[in-house]
Amino acid sequence: MPVGEVAGELLSGLFRLIGRFFVEIIFEILTKSTGYAICQIFSKRVDPDGVLVVVVGLSFLSLIGLLIFFIYEFLQLQMVIDSCLDSGGEFNYEFETCEQKKKD
Repeated sequence: MPVGEVAGELLSGLFRLIGRFFVEIIFEILTKSTGYAICQIFSKRVDPDGVLVVVVGLSFLSLIGLLIFFIYEFLQLQMVIDSCLDSGGEFNYEFETCEQKKKD
């Protein structure tokens, strides 16, 4: 076997292993376990490998992602406002811009 084929097979196997690792962590642990924990609150007879568990887990993780995004956007705007006011400007909330005062 040529060296190129051996290296290709090794890299293919490595990437397959890494991909499988991320699928196991993200899908199995985060999604399914979170969905199962939430479903257990409402019903004690829940299939840990069921579709409901996956849907609830994905919905919860999506909600957390959206919450993180909106908190980030809010904090970023607050930092821009603070920076504008610290530099002696006025922040225009309607257009979300910093307007510097002209010195007379």
